[in-house]
Amino acid sequence: MKLLSIVAGAVLAVGLLGGANAANSSSKDLVLAYYRMMFQDKEVEQAMNTYVSKNLIQHDPYLGDGAAAMTDFFVPYFEQHPQASAEIKRVVAEGDIVVVHAFWKETPEDTGQSMVDIFRVENSKIVEHWNISQDIPDNPANKNTMF
Repeated sequence: MKLLSIVAGAVLAVGLLGGANAANSSSKDLVLAYYRMMFQDKEVEQAMNTYVSKNLIQHDPYLGDGAAAMTDFFVPYFEQHPQASAEIKRVVAEGDIVVVHAFWKETPEDTGQSMVDIFRVENSKIVEHWNISQDIPDNPANKNTMF
């Protein structure tokens, strides 16, 4: 009986962990597809319509809530900055939260910024967003880079 309980518990634990890994993977894949379409391909309207909830909760203090606020900002931004680029350096996912660490540049000559975007995914849509950015200094105090 004890052996049966141990085996059943192990099977349940593996199943739950497998489910968590699947959720991490699907959330991560969704956010990566969004990030690439939005910031690398610059297909703003398609990215927002495909991957983002219309009722997006926005924690960026410069953007309003809702997907429309991001669309209204980024369409003209990319028209004015066609060489802007975002190079994904790392992605971390845990449950419904996905973190993207990226190297952002407005022009090829720009020293750029280290960006961290945090997304919450629910029902296969991005429903919440936070971000942090830090300019890359011309003369850093160490040689470790920000990536």
